[in-house]
Amino acid sequence: MISSPTPAMLRAMLRLQEGMNRKINEQWLDANYAYLRAVLVEAVEGLDHYGWKWWKAQTPDMAQLRMELIDIWHFLMSHYLVGCRGDIDSVTQAIVSEWQSVSVVTLDGRDFDLDACDLRVLLELLAGLSAVQRTSMPLMARLFGHAGLDGEGLFREYVSKNVLNHFRQDNGYKTGTYHKTWGGQEDNVHLVALMDELTRQGVAADDLPTGLYQGLQARYQQLTGK
Repeated sequence: MISSPTPAMLRAMLRLQEGMNRKINEQWLDANYAYLRAVLVEAVEGLDHYGWKWWKAQTPDMAQLRMELIDIWHFLMSHYLVGCRGDIDSVTQAIVSEWQSVSVVTLDGRDFDLDACDLRVLLELLAGLSAVQRTSMPLMARLFGHAGLDGEGLFREYVSKNVLNHFRQDNGYKTGTYHKTWGGQEDNVHLVALMDELTRQGVAADDLPTGLYQGLQARYQQLTGK
């Protein structure tokens, strides 16, 4: 099982998620959004990307699976934030504590040893737990591990996707005035270069989202004149 993201990484991710949720609906904490239903759907989609059909040859698409897991992480953090009424410190403590808890999940009267389950069974368990409004951080930890994401990798993938989503929205993505390619490269390529640059500089986890956003904005203005 992989180690959890550090508390600083978790706080940074939770702040980003809270900001995105607020951008969708200022009253999101009281909107009763079905975040675990979204987790269920994404888990089934992840299973499809990995492959489960015995009657045909299938090659696991791990890149797509990782994307589904990052989407699931968005919804799980939102679920935890609602449960703690938006208190980021309380959610951080809860995730760190639960991450290292028991490695056995009981569902429908059956015990599942998470360390003995393959990735397909873990995804099925995630869907099943979500359907009955339950969560398991140890289960998520093992799913991330199977997908090649450690705590730092989860942080980088999540922050990258979230910051880019914010940047696109703020620069006209919804209205169709934003174009993903500038300076001859797609915006996600610029993002990766900035992430590597800030990581080499040793920028703290709490400051990384702001640094990435400001770096994207500076490059965008320089290359497009907007």
